[in-house]
Amino acid sequence: MSTIGLVGLSHKSAPIALREKLQLDSVEAILAEARALAEEVIVISTCNRFEIYTYPAVDPVRTAEWLAGRAGVDREDLQEHMFARQGRNACKHLFFVAASLDSLVVGETQIRGQVKQCYRTAQDAGAVGGHLHRLFQSALRVSKEIADTTGVGRGTVSVAGAAADLAEKIFQSLHNAHVLVLGAGETAELLVQHLQGRGVTDFTILNRTVARAEELAQMCHGVGGSLDDLDARLPDADIVAAAAGADEPLIGVKQMKVALKARRGRPVVALDVAVPRAIDARIDALDNVYRYDMDALSEVTRDALRHRRQDFLRCCSLIDAAVLRLEAGARAGEAKDAIVAVERIYRDAAHTTFQELESKLAGLDDHDRATLKKSLHQLVGRLLHPSVRALRNSDPREREAVRRVFTPDDPDGNGSPPNA
Repeated sequence: MSTIGLVGLSHKSAPIALREKLQLDSVEAILAEARALAEEVIVISTCNRFEIYTYPAVDPVRTAEWLAGRAGVDREDLQEHMFARQGRNACKHLFFVAASLDSLVVGETQIRGQVKQCYRTAQDAGAVGGHLHRLFQSALRVSKEIADTTGVGRGTVSVAGAAADLAEKIFQSLHNAHVLVLGAGETAELLVQHLQGRGVTDFTILNRTVARAEELAQMCHGVGGSLDDLDARLPDADIVAAAAGADEPLIGVKQMKVALKARRGRPVVALDVAVPRAIDARIDALDNVYRYDMDALSEVTRDALRHRRQDFLRCCSLIDAAVLRLEAGARAGEAKDAIVAVERIYRDAAHTTFQELESKLAGLDDHDRATLKKSLHQLVGRLLHPSVRALRNSDPREREAVRRVFTPDDPDGNGSPPNA
């Protein structure tokens, strides 16, 4: 656990303009390259964060150089917005992420599934060993416990819900609003659900895969179509909800100007929850357009944590307990070799002593011989008990010192092989 490392950036440390440049490739493609960094690697890549967990920990500068090169950004700019953690701090950060305590909207429900999917993707790529397996399994368990036993997820618990809240505040009533949704994935579906909950009944869904757009449109009694229809559909949209990112914005200044002219002054609310962003930020300069991207949504949701402070404190207690359990398990696992080496020395000595006594006490019958052997092994067990307990709770340097006391002629720590 002490050698687990984390390097990353998130909505708290980096602007969306930088985050979106790290989202252009699939997690599988990033993992293929990241395997050169460390023995074990898991990449968490979402619209709000990009984090690399490794065993052992890697040099953050080396990681920044690699990421800057593949994303085409300035290394110093990337390093300025990156954070690095090791050991307990890296593990605790993952627990907060998986439990949605580090999310843009505290308590949102998507992140645990995203963490699980990134973990499985790394497993499928053969990039996960025992260290990161234990860490991520523990993080997913405590995130479920937090979701089940605290109220941190009550209320608006997703970026999609926050975007819907914002649209409702701007229009006051959404019953007559026409919503144009770009994308048909999980985030788009959440947007539709939240907007339906606020009274929207008129939806158009556009997606690269038309069949998926029509499937989501059927769920909300709307109309599905292709992104190729965007220019024709845009003038009718009171709300544009973009959940499909692309290398280049799907909606640019020129397109929006044409749509606004056709709308004759009626305002447009543009909710851009895609990463990379789907709506050109320069449309902010146009009259009657109100654009909000992921960074802007953080202003809408910044008081979520304050309203759930007691729940948050409860979550911190659960996470602290989980970290202690993980550390104890890691110490026990790391101490195993040292314990085996010491046990071999003790039991070898007991066996040698038994053989010496057996040769000197030739008159022993089978019952006395078995009793003597059992007594020697019980003595070894009593002598070993405090040593084993101390080794399990020790740090690596203490374990090495103890091992060298018992096995000074055994530099590899294998102990002497038992004689029987």
